[in-house]
Amino acid sequence: MLNVHSRLQMHKGVSDPLDVVAAEISDEAIILCLDEFMVTDVADAMILNRLFRHLFSKGVILISTSNRAPDKLYEGGLQRDLFLPFIDTLKERCIVHPIGSATDYRRLGSAQQGFYFVGKHFSTLLKQKLQSLIGDEEPRPQTVEVVMGRKLQVPLGANGCAYFPFEDLCDRPLGAADYFGLFKKFHTLALDGIPKLGSSNRTAAYRFITLIDVMYENKARLLCTAEAAPIELFENIVTVAEAQKISPRSSRSQKSDDADLCVDNELGFAKDRTISRLTEINSREYLEDFEEKLQQQACKG
Repeated sequence: MLNVHSRLQMHKGVSDPLDVVAAEISDEAIILCLDEFMVTDVADAMILNRLFRHLFSKGVILISTSNRAPDKLYEGGLQRDLFLPFIDTLKERCIVHPIGSATDYRRLGSAQQGFYFVGKHFSTLLKQKLQSLIGDEEPRPQTVEVVMGRKLQVPLGANGCAYFPFEDLCDRPLGAADYFGLFKKFHTLALDGIPKLGSSNRTAAYRFITLIDVMYENKARLLCTAEAAPIELFENIVTVAEAQKISPRSSRSQKSDDADLCVDNELGFAKDRTISRLTEINSREYLEDFEEKLQQQACKG
């Protein structure tokens, strides 16, 4: 969707820019594969129906995976009534296949702690580990350019490695575009001070999930300090159904019992994916693959 919005910016003034963008996409690919399809942004929700109607009319075939059935997409989102026609379009033009599995294959690797350190007192060790990966080069503040002229300030970076306090990446108004820009320039991220996530830092939780998604897609390496192990980071985030299992009362009543319990379907469904990816990112297999690709790139360079 970042790609779509970027293209729309280039076609301002055209009577139907979405038709132009759909034509460009259909010229490039007749089969569109979208992994982890989800809708959380109102700007995306408002254009998806018209965009995909244009794409389908041009013969584009959609293959997608999602944690949500079509009827559950953008559930509880702003102006969802305007999004509902897209669900109808999706169900009309696509065949929905429910795929269930009790096996999380990302957790089957030889999981090790990797560079995931639990406890604030490991901040010094984190920086030492980062410096050992950087080598002799001195880390310094850097600037990364992202889409549409935006810039991301990197507190410390050198030799493909970047250091950020958690607050600088997840407590500021940043999004997927910023994270994609970051991993275009850096292959390793040291993230210091990941807190347990709940209602008190719900927005940061959304950004952290997006950050890990972008990192995983770019096959980057993570060094971090955190308040708890991956599964415990999200223990205060539950779906509505989970909240009702905790207590037969309303989720609002349950929420008042625990000030940091976050009842949020989108976060609740996304957290398992993030826990799984954090586990895989710290597995021996993932880190060995990373090192192999890094050496291959060095040989090509």
